[in-house]
Amino acid sequence: MNIFEGVAVCFDGRAMAYSPRPLRAEDGNWDINLPEDDGTKNPKGRMFHVQIKFTRTIDIGRLGVFVRGEGAAGGNFPDASEVQSATQALNVLIQHGPSSLYPNRAASFFLPPENRQAASLLKGLEMWRGFYTSLRPGPNKIFVNLDIASQPMYQSGNLADVVLDFLRAASRGITLTDLAASKIPPRGYIELDRFLRGVKVQLKVKDKDGHEPVRKIKQFEKTSAAAATFKLEDGSSQTVESYFKLQYGVTLKRPDFPCVRVSKVALWPLELCDVEAGQKWTEKLDPDQTAAAIKLTTVGPKERVKMLNYGLTRIQPKESGASAALAQWGVTIKKDPIVVQARELKPPTVTYQRSLQPREGVWDMRGGHQFYSPAKIDRWLILVFDSDRFFRLEEAQASVMGLVAACTQVGLSIKDQRPPIHYVPRNSDINAYILSKGSELVRSAGGPPQMLICFLPRKPCDEYATIKRLGDVDKGVATQCLFINKAKRGNPQYYGNIALKMNVKMRGINSILDPASLGPIAEKPTMLFGADVSHPSPGSLAPSIAALVGSMDSKASLYGTSVRVQSSRVEVIAHLDDMTATLIKQFQDKLKVKPQRLIFFRDGISEGQFPQVLATEVAAIRLACKKLGADYSPDLTYIVCGKRHHMSFFPKNDVDAARKNGNCKAGTTIDTDVTSAYSFDWYTQSHASLLGTGRSAHYTVLVDDSKFSADTLQQLVFNLCFTYARCTRSVSYATPAYYADRVATRAQLLWKRDDDDSSTVVSSHSGASEEKIRVQQLAEWSGRLKDIHVNHSESLYFL
Repeated sequence: MNIFEGVAVCFDGRAMAYSPRPLRAEDGNWDINLPEDDGTKNPKGRMFHVQIKFTRTIDIGRLGVFVRGEGAAGGNFPDASEVQSATQALNVLIQHGPSSLYPNRAASFFLPPENRQAASLLKGLEMWRGFYTSLRPGPNKIFVNLDIASQPMYQSGNLADVVLDFLRAASRGITLTDLAASKIPPRGYIELDRFLRGVKVQLKVKDKDGHEPVRKIKQFEKTSAAAATFKLEDGSSQTVESYFKLQYGVTLKRPDFPCVRVSKVALWPLELCDVEAGQKWTEKLDPDQTAAAIKLTTVGPKERVKMLNYGLTRIQPKESGASAALAQWGVTIKKDPIVVQARELKPPTVTYQRSLQPREGVWDMRGGHQFYSPAKIDRWLILVFDSDRFFRLEEAQASVMGLVAACTQVGLSIKDQRPPIHYVPRNSDINAYILSKGSELVRSAGGPPQMLICFLPRKPCDEYATIKRLGDVDKGVATQCLFINKAKRGNPQYYGNIALKMNVKMRGINSILDPASLGPIAEKPTMLFGADVSHPSPGSLAPSIAALVGSMDSKASLYGTSVRVQSSRVEVIAHLDDMTATLIKQFQDKLKVKPQRLIFFRDGISEGQFPQVLATEVAAIRLACKKLGADYSPDLTYIVCGKRHHMSFFPKNDVDAARKNGNCKAGTTIDTDVTSAYSFDWYTQSHASLLGTGRSAHYTVLVDDSKFSADTLQQLVFNLCFTYARCTRSVSYATPAYYADRVATRAQLLWKRDDDDSSTVVSSHSGASEEKIRVQQLAEWSGRLKDIHVNHSESLYFL
C-alpha cells in the first residue's frame, strides 16, 4: 500500500494522520488483511477497513507567530485552536519514528535493557528505560522537552524462567525442579494465572507453514504436559506430551511442567513457550518491586545529561528514516540543551525557641534547639503488635527510653517516662484491647491516653489502618507507629524525627518562619489552602477522594482539614464550595476574624484542565465566600503547583551546583525562556535532593486578585516549603499542597475496606456497566465517610 508515495506522513496511532504536503490520494478506502504477529494470516479476525479523508490544512507557521508575539495587539493573532493544532501535529511528527520502532506509552517510548539481569524487578518483571518527548512553545522559541521515562515490562524469554522468577519472590531457594505441576502450591497457581493471563507467548516449534505461532495465554493450567489430554478430530484422546512428539517430533525435556491454555482446545507446554519482549505491566508494583524500581531509575544529574543526549539520537533513528521525514517538514532539532537564566532565592529564617538559618535547604536542631511551642504528654500507652520473642521487653524498653530522651531534648514533655509496655495478643480484637488498656489508664492516671505509641512488625501492616481509624476518627487520640526493625536500630536522629511528628499531632508547633519571611501573610489576615484529589488504584472503580487543608493561625503552622468522596477519577473537586466555607468558618471561630486574603495551592491539575478549574473551582471558592456574607469578598490567589512535568534543570557551572550531588541548589528559580509565553508561571527547586536528579516544582498562577509581584510571590512560595513539620529540611513544593496530598492518602486508608479490591468489585457486579458500579461505589463510600474527630481539628494528625 504505497499510497503516500514517499511523503513523510505521520500517524498519532488513533485517528489523525498529518502530511507535510497534499497527497495525490487525499480520499480513499481500503480493505486490509493484516497478518498475525507470527506472520500467519487470519482472514476472519484481521480484516480492517481503512478510510482516509482530507479534513483541513494546519498552518504550522502560526505557531511561530504565537511564540514571537507578533500582532498580539491586533486581530490577526493565532487563537488557542490554531496553536493547539500546530503543536499537536509537530508532536505526532517527532514521536512517530520511535513509536513505530519501540514499545510506547502516550508520549514516551522504551528501549530493551542492555543488561536484563540488572534490570530485574523480581516476580517476572523487568524495567525498560526510555524517553519522553513533547514539543512546547516558549517565549520566542519552540523547544522539545526531552525527559527520561521508565516502564515495567514482563520479562521476555523462556516462559519457564519467567514462572520461576515469579515464584522465587515467595521462596528464593526453589529451582526448575520445583516447577513440576505437582509441586506448585494452589495459591501459586492462582497468582500465576492472574499474572500471566493475556500475555503473548510464541511457540518455539514451527507449524506446517513454517511459522512459530504467537498467542495470548488464556489460563495457566494445573496439569502437566504428561497428564493433560485433549480430544482429536476422530474422538480419541491424546496427551500434550505425545501430541508434540508425534506432530512435531519434539521430545519434551520436562513433561512434568504445567501447560498454558492459548485457546479453547490448544495447550502449550511451558518449556516450549517464549514470552514476547516489550509487553507492558500496567498494574501497581508491590513494595519490593517499587524499591527495586526506585533504585533502577535513580540517576544523578551528570549521568542524566548523558542519557538525554543519547535519547535525542533515538528521536531520529537512522533505521526509520526519521531524519529525512523531519527534513520534509522543514524541522530541525538542535542538539544543544537550552541555557536559561536562573535566580537563587534567599532561604527564610526558621525559628524554634531560637532562630537558625538553613543552608542549601537543610538545617540542624542539634545544639540545644527546642520546639517553638512544645506539647505535653501526661498519659500515653505503649503497645507492641508482635511477640516478645521477636521484640524482647528489654529492646522495647530501650526504644521507649530513646524516644523519651529525644522528646525531652526538643522540649516535648512526657510525664510518665517509664510506662508499662503492653504486648497485644495475636488475633485479638485490636479496638477492644486498646480500649481496655485505655480504661485501665483512666483508673490509674485519672484520664484516657493522649498518645498511642504502637510498635508494628512490618510495613505494610494490617494493624496500621485499624490503629489510625481508632485514633483519627473514633476516639480522637494521637497515634504514632514505629516499625520494630527500625526501632531496634534506633538512634537519636531516628527518634528525633519521630518527636517532630508527635509534637504536631498533639497540637504543638515545631517551628515557624520569622515575620519578614512570611511576607504577605503577616500583612493582614491570610488563609493558606492546599487541595488535592486522590484516585483509586488502576482498574478500580472506587470513588476518588478530595482533600482540602486550610491554615488556622497567622504563622502558617496549624491546619484544619476537610475531606469528601466524589466520582471515580474526576479531578475537579465537586464539593469545594462547602469544604472551603467550612474551613473559613473554622478560621473565623478561632481567630475572631475572617481572612481578607486567600492563597490557594492546587496540586494534580494539568495544563489542559486550566480552563475547567477556572470555571468550576475558582467559582466555587468565590461562592463559598458569598455563603459567609453577601459582602464578603476576600482577595484570591489561585496557584496550580506540582512536579508531574518533564522539565529537567542542570547547573551549567559546578560552582552553582549543590555540593553533595551536583543538583541545582535549593532556591534555584527559573521564570524565563522555558516558561509559558503568556501565563504567570515559574519553576523552583526548593529542596536539597537526596537521590538522583532533583525535580523542581512548577507553579502557574491562574488568579491573582492581590496583584503580587513575581518576586514577592515566588519568595513566599519558596519560604512556605520550609514549614513542613515532619522534617528539618525544605520540601519540594509548597507545604499546603503537600499536606493536602497527605490528607487524601490518609483518607484512602481510613475509609478503604479489605473487600474494595477492583477485581472483586467488577466480578461482583457481573453484567453491570462501569458507570453503574461507580455510582454504587460512590453511594457506599459516602455512607461510610465519617468526620475526623474534633480533637484533631487543628492537629497535623495525618503526618
